Amino acid sequence: MDGISVSLQLLQRAVDAVEQTMHHVLRSEPDVHFTSPTDLLSLSPAEEERVRNEETTSNLKRPELAAIQFCLMSSMAMLAVCHSLFEEPSDQTPFDRERKWKKLASDAKTAGRTAYRAALVLSDPASRGE
Repeated sequence: MDGISVSLQLLQRAVDAVEQTMHHVLRSEPDVHFTSPTDLLSLSPAEEERVRNEETTSNLKRPELAAIQFCLMSSMAMLAVCHSLFEEPSDQTPFDRERKWKKLASDAKTAGRTAYRAALVLSDPASRGE
């Protein structure tokens, strides 16, 4: 086995572990609300405010669970980026290569945004009852 295939196997194990953790921790809980900034742009101002209020309320009710879900979502997105970077590109057209890089950028943004949301939940004094 070459180094890349071993790395891909290890990454797959990490993905499996994160998925199992998400299932175990979150199986009996309703999802924590998360709407991407891109999705918010398509909403009317009133609808955007409603969605943001729902997210805030959900995060304040269960801050630890929200932070856990956001951290696990971030981990999954970063593992997807790593997996894509390890894949050996076969003769890709310029269009395919551009599409791949855009997906990598999107996954990295998702990872960053969800990690940032975890930080916001954890640093909000209201979530600690202060």
